Amino acid sequence: MTRSAAQRFSDTAAGYAATMAPSVRHMAHEVVRRAGLQPGERVLDIGTGTGTAAAAARGEGREIVGVDAAPGMLEIARREVEGVEFLEMEMASLAFPDASFDAIVSAHVLLFADDQRAAVTEWLRVTRPGGRLSLSVPGPEEAGSKPIYGAIYERYGVGLARRYPTAASLQELLANAGWTEVRVEADPSTAVFLRDEEQFRLWRNVGTQGATAAELTPEQHAALTEEMLAVTPRTDDGGFRIPFGTLYATAVR
Repeated sequence: MTRSAAQRFSDTAAGYAATMAPSVRHMAHEVVRRAGLQPGERVLDIGTGTGTAAAAARGEGREIVGVDAAPGMLEIARREVEGVEFLEMEMASLAFPDASFDAIVSAHVLLFADDQRAAVTEWLRVTRPGGRLSLSVPGPEEAGSKPIYGAIYERYGVGLARRYPTAASLQELLANAGWTEVRVEADPSTAVFLRDEEQFRLWRNVGTQGATAAELTPEQHAALTEEMLAVTPRTDDGGFRIPFGTLYATAVR
């Protein structure tokens, strides 16, 4: 992740915690469940953000370490999650010796790596032989928000910053990096839930920090938000449901 991208995440950490984090919690807990953690293991949560997966991994004498390149995210994690060591660190350059961890967990982070192959290769390096990896990423693309927002984004010249992987491409990525027993499963039902228009607008403000949307004027951002509001699926209680889609992958070193 570039320094500018990490700074954007840091600057919008409070907004992320209020909008995205509650929805990502389900994915993070599922990532931890699929990791099959055992008592006493040493576990690394990569791209820990506000510490959701790290918190879920605690217990049974495990040592949990969470790393993230965004200090604003880590500030929230340290304040809200006890019993975890949180360190500022780039996901593709981990300051740990080889074979340091029994398991790696990572929830919805890999997509933000500048070089995904380099990142998962580095994750392999710090995992002990026989250790496990469990991760999630958004995808596939057709399960996400593009079918709803794609035409609107095109009108405003806003591109999707990162193309979502497919199950096949994610499996190939991990296998080529040296991971074994790679398994990928898709859950197209996952989504981001926002309780009302106020929270939707906050979520949009978090999203505007992305490089592809940064060129828009405040007036264009406001108009874009209104068009998105008009087409976003609603929940029975009047909130908003933004399709996200999730790919879960597990592998063994």
